[in-house]
Amino acid sequence: MIHIYHGSGKGKTTTALGLAIRMAGHHKKCLIAQFLKDGTSGEIIFLKNQSHIDVRYHYPFKKFYFQMDETEKTKCIIAQQQLWQEVTSSTGYDCIILDEILDVIGLEMISLERVLKFLIENHDTKEIVLTGRNPDARLKELCDYETEMIAKKHPYDQNIPARKGVEY
Repeated sequence: MIHIYHGSGKGKTTTALGLAIRMAGHHKKCLIAQFLKDGTSGEIIFLKNQSHIDVRYHYPFKKFYFQMDETEKTKCIIAQQQLWQEVTSSTGYDCIILDEILDVIGLEMISLERVLKFLIENHDTKEIVLTGRNPDARLKELCDYETEMIAKKHPYDQNIPARKGVEY
């Protein structure tokens, strides 16, 4: 089945990782692919050492995509495509979390068609979670679960920076 956690609000990744923990608790194997992230959040640091959970990411940058120059953007796109290739060639997982894949699609780093093909091929045999902002209507139609996180209030709006252990 396919899950989509999207929107402007906090908690999309944390919700997806909660499912990975639940699956691992029942001895199910889960792959967490973090797109556009460097693997340094508290949850990922913890989950890297857990059995039944594999974490992968390819993001050698300490800035957001929109802050990159053209050379960095090219390297970033290649890195995200390499991670996608790892995901699509991986076997033996009961659950696959595609963290921030919606943003990768929106930035046209990986085509929507490739993602749809992967989802259709794996829909009946795996739990697949997509996170990010602004899912395409075709993804929303295909999914079995859709949860929208809406930001009503956030410290970032008051120029309070992200806090270690809370936002990452």
